[in-house]
Amino acid sequence: MNVSLMIMSGVDDGLLLSYSAQDDGRLTHSEWILTIGRRDESDVCLRNDTFISRDHARLHWRDDQWSLEDCDSKNGTYIEGGDDDVRVSGTVMLEPEQLFRIGRTWLRLQPHG
Repeated sequence: MNVSLMIMSGVDDGLLLSYSAQDDGRLTHSEWILTIGRRDESDVCLRNDTFISRDHARLHWRDDQWSLEDCDSKNGTYIEGGDDDVRVSGTVMLEPEQLFRIGRTWLRLQPHG
């Protein structure tokens, strides 16, 4: 299992980050979890955005679906939602190519290849 995230804003705009369930994150019998934050230990480390918490959010793969969870971050996690961004409360489902924002950094979940 592999996934890629495209950074869509900020100093790393256009950077493609690729992850493998064999090498990254935490894999259990029922799900794969990738952590997102400013910590060097985060699976998706976004240290250039000071609006991102050390432990900001998590991506979950389970039941053939990606979901995004905010980890009680100070500045919130958002998904693109028409005219206004929608703040994530708890866990929300993500679609391939859906934009989401962590701090001030926009990312896009790339489709499986």
